[in-house]
Amino acid sequence: MVRHILRIGLSIAVSLLILALLLQLVTSGLPAQERPSVLTALQNTSMSLVMAYGLLSLIALFVRAYRYRLLIQLSGSDVLPTIGQMAIVTGIRNMVVDLLPARLGELGYVGLLNRGYGVKLQHCISSLTIAIAFDFVAVLVVIALIVGKQLFGGDLQGWALAAMLSALVLSLVALAGLFVITPWFNRLVQQRSGSVSTTSLWGKGLSLLDDFSKSLQAVGQARKSILIVLLSVGIRLLKYAGMYLLFLAVALPNFDSLNGIPMEHTIGALIGGEIGASMPIPTFMSFGAYEAGSALVFQLLGVADQAAAVVTMLCVHIWSQCMDYLLGGTLLALFIFLVRRAKTESPLEAADSGLTIKSASTLALAAGALIVSSGFLGYQLWAASKLGSLTPPPAGAADIAGQSAKERSRAELAGLQGFVVFSSNRDGNHDIFKLDLASFELTKLTNHPHTETYPRVSFDGTRVIFSRAHQDWVSQRNTVAWDIYLLDLVSGTESKLASNATAPEWISNNEIAYLQSGQNVMRLNVETLKEAAVLIPGLHNSLPKNASLQNPSVNGASGEVSFTGRQSDIGSPHGHWGTALVDGTGNKKIVPILEGCELRWRRDGTSLFQVTKGGRDNDLRIVSVSPDSLKIEPLIDLAGEFSHEYWPIESNDGRYIVFGASRGKKDHEHDVADYEIFLWKHGSDPSTATRLTFHTGNDNWPSVYIQQGTE
Repeated sequence: MVRHILRIGLSIAVSLLILALLLQLVTSGLPAQERPSVLTALQNTSMSLVMAYGLLSLIALFVRAYRYRLLIQLSGSDVLPTIGQMAIVTGIRNMVVDLLPARLGELGYVGLLNRGYGVKLQHCISSLTIAIAFDFVAVLVVIALIVGKQLFGGDLQGWALAAMLSALVLSLVALAGLFVITPWFNRLVQQRSGSVSTTSLWGKGLSLLDDFSKSLQAVGQARKSILIVLLSVGIRLLKYAGMYLLFLAVALPNFDSLNGIPMEHTIGALIGGEIGASMPIPTFMSFGAYEAGSALVFQLLGVADQAAAVVTMLCVHIWSQCMDYLLGGTLLALFIFLVRRAKTESPLEAADSGLTIKSASTLALAAGALIVSSGFLGYQLWAASKLGSLTPPPAGAADIAGQSAKERSRAELAGLQGFVVFSSNRDGNHDIFKLDLASFELTKLTNHPHTETYPRVSFDGTRVIFSRAHQDWVSQRNTVAWDIYLLDLVSGTESKLASNATAPEWISNNEIAYLQSGQNVMRLNVETLKEAAVLIPGLHNSLPKNASLQNPSVNGASGEVSFTGRQSDIGSPHGHWGTALVDGTGNKKIVPILEGCELRWRRDGTSLFQVTKGGRDNDLRIVSVSPDSLKIEPLIDLAGEFSHEYWPIESNDGRYIVFGASRGKKDHEHDVADYEIFLWKHGSDPSTATRLTFHTGNDNWPSVYIQQGTE
C-alpha cells in the first residue's frame, strides 16, 4: 500500500512540477519584449481549431496504440495487452516523449509495458524501435507526397528533394540497423562470448540482446510490412494534419503575414521542429530546440516575417504540450489506479502493512515531493499574477453623478491657464489625452491601436513624449515591450526616439531620460538624437548586473538618479520593492530610501517626491524627501474615497503637483483600476486637491503645463 501511495504521490508531484515549468516558460522563460506577443497570440488562438487538433490527436493515439499492439503480437510475446491498455500507455508515452533531450522519454513506454502489463523487455524494445524506424519511412512517404504535389504543379523545389533524400537515407539506415545489422551483431557477439553465466550482468545483457534479435526477426518474418507502413503513414498524416490545424489556430487570428504560406511549407517546418526536438540538446520538453528547427526551415523557405513565425511555432508548441500533458496526466492517473486494482498485495506486503521506518520514510518522500512541487507551482502562479493584467480593462463611462463636482473644479481653477496630458482608455484602448484647465475641454492627442502611456509635457508646453506598446495591449508591469515617441503639439507630427524603452521624462527642453530594456537609465537629446548611459546596473555601482529598475528620474543639474528597485538589489533590509538614490559622481553610490515607490526629482533639483505608506486608512501618501538628510515631509494625503495617491509630478513652474488617485489599495492596478487625476497647489491643504477627471475608465500618468502669469 505504501509503495502505491508513493507512486501516486510522485505522479501528482511530477504533474504539478510540469505545470509549473510550463507556466514558468511564459512568466520568466521569455524575453520581456517577446512575452506580450506570445500572450496575445495564445489569447487569440482559435479554440475550435485547437479542439479539432485534439480530436485528430485522439484518433492518432488509437492508431498508434493499435500499431504498437500489432508489433508486440508479431514479435511472439506471450502477453498481449488490450487495445485500451495500449492506448493508455501510448497516451502517457506521448506526454513524456519530449520530456528529456533526444527523445529519451520514449523509454517510458518500455517501463510502462514491462512493469505495468508484464510484457517482456525484448518485446517492449522491439516494438518501440520498429515503430521509430517505420516513422522514418512514414515521413519519407509524406515528403514524397509533397514532392509529387509540387512536381505535378510544375513547382518542384529543391528543399523538398533534399528533405526526401534525407528521409530516404534515414529510413534505410534505421531498417538496416534493425533487421540486418542487429541480427548480424548478435550472432557475432554470441559466438565470441562462449560460455557466460546467465546470472552475471554480461550474461544478462547477452541474453537480452539475443531475445531482442529474435523478437525483431519474428516481426520481420510475419510479412506485415505493408500494413505497418500504412499504419505509420496514417499516424503521420493525422499528426501533421492536427499540427497544421494548430498552426492555423494561432496564425489566422494573429499574423496576416503567415496566412498565405503553402501547406507543404508549414509541414516542412513542423518536420524541422521534430528534428530539432530529437537532437541531443539539453532542453526541457524540447522548448527552444523545436522552435529553432522550425524557424530554420521557415528561413530557408524565405518566409519574410520570421518573428511571427517563431512566435506562432512557440504557441503551437505550448498548445500541443498542454493538450498532451492534460491527456497524458489523466491517463497516468488511470494507469496507476487500474494497475493497482489488478494486482493484489503479496502476503509479505500484508504482513508488513504496519507503519515501519522504511514506509514512514517513503510517505515522507512522497509528501515532500508534493509540497515542493505545489510550492513551486504556487510561486509560478504568484509570478504570473505579477505580470499584470493579460487583457485591457473595460472602457468605463462618464461619471454622470460627478458633473456638479466638475463645475466646482472649474470654479476652483478659474484664471489658471494650462493643460494636463494623461493616458486614458475611455475610448476603448489607452491613448494620450489633453485636458485644458480653463475650459475642461478634452482633446485626444493620439489614436493608435497600441497601448500608450507615460505622457510627459515639455517645459515650454510644445511637445509631449510618451510610451507606445509593441502590441495592442501590454501591461505597464512589462517595462521592455515599449518604444518612446515624441509628439509635436503644434504640427501634430510624431517621431520615434527609442526602442524597448519606457518611463520617459524631460530633463531640459531638449533632453529626456528614460528606462531601456527594463534596466538601463539613458538620456537622449531629442534634437541630435545623441544618446548616453546614465546608470547601468553593475557598472561602477553595487547593483547586480541583472537588476530590474523602474521609473527612473534624473536630476539634470547634479546627474543624480532616483529609481524604484527590488530592495534586495538596492541593499535595503526589508520589503520587496523600494526606492534608491544614485549620486552623480563616478562612484555611483546606491542609497536606499525606505519602502515606497515613485521617487522623483522636483523641478529645481533640491528635493524629491515619493509615494510611500503611512497615509489615511493605512494607505499611500505623497511626501517630500531631502536628498541629504533623507528627512520626510508630508505633502498630500487626500481625505475621502480617493485615498490611494500615485504618479506625482511637478508643473513646469514648480507651483503645482498633478497626480492620480484610486479608491484604495484593494483596487490600484495602475493601468486597470479607476484612477482619477487631481491637481494640488504647493502650500494648500494636504487633504484636498482639485479633481480633474470624472470617468470610470482608467486614467494614468498625468503631466501638467502651467502658463506663466496665470493663477
